[in-house]
Amino acid sequence: MASLLELQRSFAASLRDPRTDCAVSPPANLAIYRNNAESAFRGALEISFPVVRRRVGDDYFRQLAARYRQDFPSRSGDLHWAGQSFAEFLTRHLSDGDYAWLADLARLEWACEEAAIQADLPAAGPEVLAEFAPDELERLRFELQPSLRLVSSPFPIFSVWMANQAENAPPVSQSKGGETILVRGRLDAIEVRALTPDLFSYLNVTAGGATLGEAVTAAELDEKRLSEVLGFLFSEGLVVSATLNEVLRAES
Repeated sequence: MASLLELQRSFAASLRDPRTDCAVSPPANLAIYRNNAESAFRGALEISFPVVRRRVGDDYFRQLAARYRQDFPSRSGDLHWAGQSFAEFLTRHLSDGDYAWLADLARLEWACEEAAIQADLPAAGPEVLAEFAPDELERLRFELQPSLRLVSSPFPIFSVWMANQAENAPPVSQSKGGETILVRGRLDAIEVRALTPDLFSYLNVTAGGATLGEAVTAAELDEKRLSEVLGFLFSEGLVVSATLNEVLRAES
C-alpha cells in the first residue's frame, strides 16, 4: 500500500500530467482538480506578466504557461511565486529566435512583482554625510531601499513596457537598442523608470555592497556627475543608511 507521501506526490504529478497514474481520486474528479490547478497557475502568471501576455497574445501565452508549469511547477502554497522562474524559462525557450527579448521583458515585470512586496523604509537625507570626516566619504557604504530592483537589457524593454500599459499598443522597434531600468516600490505604487548607463552602473555596484569610492570608479563618474548622482539618490529617498566599511576602518 502506498504511503501518504507517495499518494501526495502522485496526486501532485497527475495534476500536471494527465498520463500519470493516481489512486487518490476517480479520473472524472481528478480532471476537475487538474483544470482548477492549471487555471489558477496560469491566472497567477497573467497577473504577474500582463505585458508579456499582451505582446504574445492569449493563445500563445496559454501554451507558454502550460510548458512553463511542466518545467517549473509551483513549490509554494502562495501563487505569487509561480512566476519566479518565468524569465529563465523564456530565456531557454526563446533564446535562438526573434523573440528573445521577451525574457528580459519578463525579468522587468518580475522585478515589479518583487518590489511590490518589499517595505518602503524611512529614507536618510544628505545630512547623513555630515556625520563622517571628508577623508572617510569614499569608504561609505549606502544601504538602499529593499524594494530597489535594477534591470539591464540589450533590448528596449522599458519602451515596450511603457507602450503596453494600454491595450493594442503598436510594436516597438528593436532598433532603439538596450535600456537600463530602475524598479522600486513606493507606499502607493510601483515606480519604473529608465536610467542613464552611468547611474545604473553606480546603483548596481552600490546595491551589491560597493563603497562610495568603488562605485564612483566602476561608473566612471567625475566630480560633477557624482554630485548629480548623489543628489538623485537622496532626492528619490533611495538611501536608507550610511556606514563605514568596517574592514578599511580597522586597517586605517
